[in-house]
Formats: sequence, structure tokens, C-alpha cells
Amino acid sequence: MTKWPQVGCTPAMDTITRSLPRNRSAVRTQLQGLISQMRVGDRLPSERELSEQWNIARMTVRRALDELFKEGAIERRHGSGTFVAPRPFVRALGLTSFSEDMRERGLVPGSKLLSFSTGVADSKIAKRLQVPIGTQVYKFTRLRLASGEPLALETVWVKQELVPGLSEYDLGGSLYKALADKYRIAVGAATVTIGPIVPEPKVQSLLGIGSTQGCLLVEMVSSDVRGGVIMYARCTYRGDKYQLTAEVSGAAFARESLRRPPA
Repeated sequence: MTKWPQVGCTPAMDTITRSLPRNRSAVRTQLQGLISQMRVGDRLPSERELSEQWNIARMTVRRALDELFKEGAIERRHGSGTFVAPRPFVRALGLTSFSEDMRERGLVPGSKLLSFSTGVADSKIAKRLQVPIGTQVYKFTRLRLASGEPLALETVWVKQELVPGLSEYDLGGSLYKALADKYRIAVGAATVTIGPIVPEPKVQSLLGIGSTQGCLLVEMVSSDVRGGVIMYARCTYRGDKYQLTAEVSGAAFARESLRRPPA
């Protein structure tokens, strides 16, 4: 029987075999512990090796691995084995640009402009921008990249009167920076809506994902520091590469408890 140390891994396997799992849930927990001690790209032991090391049915191991694969924790390479998958990029909800997020992670942000046009706001866009139907707007779509890898597809509508002369040359990097430098517009707040989506085939192709890969659809209406609406953005983020996080305050409950008389 091939022992784990002989397949080029860390001593993690020795630690993990001290407490043998007995069901799929326990196997999944043990696998998560093993993965946490490994690096991205490291190969996991095979189903047979895990089954023999843990003295548990191979099908139980397979089902636990299937769950982790669906969650994006591991990736399978035909003929090579199972490997630790790259961790998703975690973005805190806030008014930071995509470019800033990528630089903070040591990655090179990039944009590929797919379309740029002028037109008029239909009923949906007019409602988002809080303008009359028929108002002149710019519309552009960009593929956002991190060190060359596609992470998101964004389409933005912005009122032409706010950014006269906006061109494709202004859209190679951070839009927030372009608004501040060229038009002296500072984004002060945004209303964000997030939901799951399975994108259409064209979007899947641009993002380099399969037909069943889920994504995050993020819609954002951005306003300036005085509350005036600037733009509306519709962004599709890869669900296997991107996570959003937010800090939730309990201040409202604290204020309510302070108003109550002591028991």
C-alpha cells in the first residue's frame, strides 16, 4: 500500500489519521482540515489511499470529495488527481474599486473594453439613474482581469451630462479614479443588490467558466457626496473566484436595549 508521505505531501496526513472518521460528514471535516494545511495546487491523496488510511468505505470518501468539489475547495484534473483549488478573492462591500482590490492582493488589475456607445435611457435605466426616459447616456462593457485571468464582466450606464467627452481611453483602469481626476466627481455612496445567477453562454465564454458554474450578479447605483446619482453598473462575478463579505452592526438592537428600563 502506498503511504501518504511517499506521494510528496506534508506531515498533515500523519496528524489527520489520529482520529479516524466514521461517516461522510466526518470525512468532509477531516478533508477540510487537511486542505487547510496544504498549499494551492498541492495534490490530495487518492480515494483509495484515503479509504485505506481511514479504514472507511471508498464511496463515503468519494461523496465527501464531491461535496468539496462542488464548493470549489478542490479541483479535479483528468489523469492527474485531485488538487487544492485557489481560494476565492474576498472583497469587503464598500466603495473600493476593482483595481484597488486586485493591487491589495498583489495582482495586476486589467480591463478589456468590449463595447462603448452613446444612447438614450430606456425606462429601466432611467429609473436607476433617476432621469427622464430618453436622457443621453454612455454605456460600456468591460471584462475585468486579475493578472490576465478573467474575474468579472461589467456593464455601466452613466449620464453624458456628468462626463462630457468620456472616451474609451478613460476606461483602461479604475473608473472611480477617472471620474475623480477628469471630472472632479467623488463617489460618496452606493445602493447594492446581490443575487445568484447562471450567466448566458456568451458571458460564460468570456469568463472562461462552464455551463453550470454559478456567478454573483451585483447591481450598483452609485451617487456623489451630495446624493446625486452618477451611474448604474451591472456586474457578473465568477462564483468560483470571488466572494463578497460585509460587516453587520447590531447598533439598532443596542439602542433599543438602552431605551428599555432595567428589569
